[in-house]
Amino acid sequence: MWKVQALLVHLLLLGSILSVYFQSTVLSGMEPQVTLRELGMRPPADRLVVFVTEGLRAESLLGDNCSGVPVLRDLFMEQGLVGISISSAPTATRPGHISIFAGFNEDPSAALTNFGWNPTIFDTVFNRSRTALGWMDNNTAKIFTHLPNGGEPLRFETYSKPDVSGSLTDESVLEMVRDFVTKTYNVRPLRNASSVVFFVHLADMKFAGETFTPTSSKFKDMLNSTEQVVRQIYDLFEGAFQDKRTAYLLTSDHGMTNKGHHGNNSRHEVETPFILWGSGVNRKAPETGQHFIVNDEGRELPLYELQQTQLAPLMSAIIGLPPPKNNMALLPLGFVDATVQYELQAMHLNTMQLLAQASILLTRHESGVFSKFMPSYEYLDFEGIHQYSLKMLGLVNRQRYEQALMMSQKMAKQALQCLEYYHTYYEQALLMATTASYMLWFLCLLLKLTRESIHPRPARKGLVTWTTLLMCLAGLMIVVAMILQNVPCVTAFYLLLPYGILILALGELPTKGVWVMNLIFHLSGIVMPGFLVILMAFRNNHIGVLYGALAILNNRKAFLRPSVKLFSWLGLVILLSVLLVLKQNPSLDWITNSITSYVSDKHVLCFSMVVSLVRPLVLQHQHSFRVWLVNVASLLVVAYGVYQCDADEPVCTYVYLACWAFLAYALLSIPYSGIKEPRRRLELIIFNMLTAHIMLTTSSESLIVQIMVTEFVLGLDIYAESHGPKKVKDGNQNESRDQEGEQHDGGQDQTEPIDQEPPKGQVPRQHLRLSYRYAFLILLYFYISFFGTGHWFFNFTFKNTTSRLFLSHFCLFGAIAFSLLKIFIPSIIIISSIYALVTFGRKKARSIFICLFLMTEAMSLFFCYFVQNRGSWQKVRESLDCLLVTHIFSILLLVCAWIAKGFLINTTYEKPPSPRPITVIANVTSLSEDSQA
Repeated sequence: MWKVQALLVHLLLLGSILSVYFQSTVLSGMEPQVTLRELGMRPPADRLVVFVTEGLRAESLLGDNCSGVPVLRDLFMEQGLVGISISSAPTATRPGHISIFAGFNEDPSAALTNFGWNPTIFDTVFNRSRTALGWMDNNTAKIFTHLPNGGEPLRFETYSKPDVSGSLTDESVLEMVRDFVTKTYNVRPLRNASSVVFFVHLADMKFAGETFTPTSSKFKDMLNSTEQVVRQIYDLFEGAFQDKRTAYLLTSDHGMTNKGHHGNNSRHEVETPFILWGSGVNRKAPETGQHFIVNDEGRELPLYELQQTQLAPLMSAIIGLPPPKNNMALLPLGFVDATVQYELQAMHLNTMQLLAQASILLTRHESGVFSKFMPSYEYLDFEGIHQYSLKMLGLVNRQRYEQALMMSQKMAKQALQCLEYYHTYYEQALLMATTASYMLWFLCLLLKLTRESIHPRPARKGLVTWTTLLMCLAGLMIVVAMILQNVPCVTAFYLLLPYGILILALGELPTKGVWVMNLIFHLSGIVMPGFLVILMAFRNNHIGVLYGALAILNNRKAFLRPSVKLFSWLGLVILLSVLLVLKQNPSLDWITNSITSYVSDKHVLCFSMVVSLVRPLVLQHQHSFRVWLVNVASLLVVAYGVYQCDADEPVCTYVYLACWAFLAYALLSIPYSGIKEPRRRLELIIFNMLTAHIMLTTSSESLIVQIMVTEFVLGLDIYAESHGPKKVKDGNQNESRDQEGEQHDGGQDQTEPIDQEPPKGQVPRQHLRLSYRYAFLILLYFYISFFGTGHWFFNFTFKNTTSRLFLSHFCLFGAIAFSLLKIFIPSIIIISSIYALVTFGRKKARSIFICLFLMTEAMSLFFCYFVQNRGSWQKVRESLDCLLVTHIFSILLLVCAWIAKGFLINTTYEKPPSPRPITVIANVTSLSEDSQA
């Protein structure tokens, strides 16, 4: 029952952190503002054509006196405005398009989907338009097509990569546009339509930048090709619509670095160009003081600067639309070629749209019963919104348009500040509640651990007490208060989470006498291992050195009794440390590259197959003929399948069937093998699981896991021998310690055996030390196998190579399942080894996993304070991955423990003899061997 409770609280703690940083800021339930035509004003343009050249940075267009875009230069020198639009990280396709057409930066909740889709519905320029048409690839279209339309359905003509020849797509887009515009029956209904938006998506610049880099000559050649496409599409529209009522905008979703990378917030990545020309564009826009040289003759033009989100209200104003309902940007003044009355109304619609969002949050806050006693945003309230409308009406009636324009802009800025204030209103309270939840959960786990370590186990108070009853009643009163205050449901739940965990902790209190003792000991057992694992996470290039140091430190007493087994184990530790150092240090790639020039991945994989067969022979494992036959046959099939993959041949169906059959055999045959002895059952687990692991690997991963597993099992034996009994002088003062748990658990520093009843009311520190030790070993070796198999938090992907011998086609869920199986097979073996060879690990598994949860929760609390929900894609991904890994993988380790127990079901363990006085121990080695039987 405690495992279910731990899993539930664990997930709630994760949800609490996500509620702090990743709640959506996109508001729903708003009505769109009226159009400028409905206000009796004719917009300066009837249609707008938007070119989005994906991945084009500002420097590529403006650098070298615009020599890279001679065709576009001739266009904007005569009739255009040129400037830089500042995007925001993450600089990727989806966030850039949302900024351009929706007017807000990507919602923080989208980080949970790796910025692949937005969990909430939002409004765009397309949804406000009566008619929206576009030509783009499928992925770009999916950003907008799932949204509710604001009139006519979006008519987007899409393509996928296989639909176009080669890698160039801009020419294909040109042909699609030409096919549409040159047909009279397509154009005729649009000539008299208003507020029409055409979206032309050009993707070749991103391909060129990522493939050739933006400074290469091939990139410049493709840029010339793209600008020719833009010019031809412009000529097509001008020929089809000859009323001079068409406006044009060319911009980019994001830039990229000199190396062709994007996603972060460097200058080259966030600075994108924009060119605005055609009907409704004011070429005499207010100067900003910045200029750029436009040709080799030294001619200068003004250089304007906007936020990328400001393009949405600007496009809307040009064609007479209100801003999108979720717009969070201000209309830039002076860019629209219209009367001051028109610009004032456009700015007023922008302000009212922002105030509509602020009104929702103000209503939510001020409708609460206790709102008068709560902090509020002091510069904006409903009275201020009402006064703004009255003042605006008065200024317009007196024709004081400039003053009204400035007042409207000031009110819009106040609305934005109000939105920011209330969007983060509960953030600090939630962070404090999350921290309190963690601390109280630590207390609850420590109380559980204290009870587990005392014999006889003291009774706990339980949840049915007067104290918990009164606290539940008080909790209900708090819930009622939050309901009366209109606190959002999710926020209210996580604000109350510490209260619920406190009730659980009170239920774990003993009926008398015992509290959480040895607090400093607990802190050292939780914080130090957590610190070491965090150090591995952030400095993974040192993981090999840390692993070697920790392994040797763990078996330091073994060096007092040198043996062949000790030096064999030490050799494995050094070998694994070297492999990890080489694998996790890019600066040493020259070594690995020189090796791979002679040895390919398939050779390493074949060598690991041979090692998997030789290893049990060297270690004298006893397997039946059937086990040898099945494993050898399976490895031969794997070798044939790998040969087919490397030769780019389709994998034979019989290979897929054989791999699936062996996987089922490996999992089901272990618990029904009939082997009763734990060590022999463990040998079968290792043999079958390592063979299955080879099926999921492509290079040295399996070899590293084999070395790690062999070292771990050998290390357990050495640890048992080094902590075994010694000859003593006075047999009357010592008890026999040939209990398996004592020898394997290092329990020789205490005065009483671990299985013997300690004095009542005393917390045996030895029990706690062993619990933390084995919990840390499970965690340590999990991270070793995680890194050793080639995975890392910040670039973790599910590749189809993992499942290449199981699935003929890539399947995301299949790739996820097999990747996780590959990662957790080593942990299943490690936990099975502890259960099979260590009495303490078998009998006190609950204590070990309580300590494991304490360590992972401490790591999660640490990562909680470094979560980023905005900014660089890489930084957001790093912080989120660290948080998710520490939460989710601890749950999966618990699943591994359940699997390990299932593998070892029906095994028999000899009961250790009762402690008895001894005088002389003649043969320590034989006693150690007997204890391991």
